[in-house]
Amino acid sequence: MIRVKIVPNDSRSVAKVIIIDGDRRVLFLKRSDYVDKFAGEWDLPGGHIQVGEDLMVGLKREVKEETTLDIGECSFVDKLENIQFFTCAYTDKPIKISHEHTGFRFFNKEDLDANGKFEKMAIKALEMEDD
Repeated sequence: MIRVKIVPNDSRSVAKVIIIDGDRRVLFLKRSDYVDKFAGEWDLPGGHIQVGEDLMVGLKREVKEETTLDIGECSFVDKLENIQFFTCAYTDKPIKISHEHTGFRFFNKEDLDANGKFEKMAIKALEMEDD
């Protein structure tokens, strides 16, 4: 079984993005079974920022690697431990996932579990849009 480890150049800092489409749904990626952490779970795009890398540069790099999407302006949502969460709009570009994931899905707010770490942040981002 293949296991993916944190690359030595990765910092402890993590950035995730809540990508919201025109129907107010949030993009989640299904993690591959062979990744070290949270195998088979739904995850937000993003990941570890490299040592010395600008946070937004790292977030955009991670999203591009995982989905082939180029994200635009992002707004800060919240921070939880070492993870910073941002939100941005989906631009209707085709998504092509990396080997780190087995699928993707856009979830409605009603489909999200307010007790899940990533889902709670997605709900918060959707509610921020309502304000």
